[in-house]
Amino acid sequence: MRRIFKHTFLRFAIVGGFGFLVDLTSMALLSIWLPHLAARGIAFWVAASSNWWWNRSITFREAKQSHTNKKAAALQFMQFLGGSVVAFIPNWGCYLILMSQPPANMTLALLWPYLAMVPGILVGLVLNYAFSRFWVFSSAKL
Repeated sequence: MRRIFKHTFLRFAIVGGFGFLVDLTSMALLSIWLPHLAARGIAFWVAASSNWWWNRSITFREAKQSHTNKKAAALQFMQFLGGSVVAFIPNWGCYLILMSQPPANMTLALLWPYLAMVPGILVGLVLNYAFSRFWVFSSAKL
């Protein structure tokens, strides 16, 4: 089991899974007061911030040890959010395309704003990993 968790992509994907739950929960709560598209946009920022902290603490912990001061952490956070914004473009695009094609089934239509998140998140996972591994946390010996 330890051997499996040595792979940064697997740790990154696990953190991303928790990030998805943060994203989904945030969107569900925000959707009570806001339209789905606005809730989706805000939920992304909540999840991206959470993912940065967990990736810094778990996935790329070696990079955290080499970036101990607050200024370095702030720069790393900004880089992570920058990479997340770039990865969010296809994520948001997938979501908008799927939202423009709601299903006819009423039950599925109620769940559609949440189900429509999944394809974009998977695309974002790959892009975010590349940015994180080779830019944000690049000083880590992985």
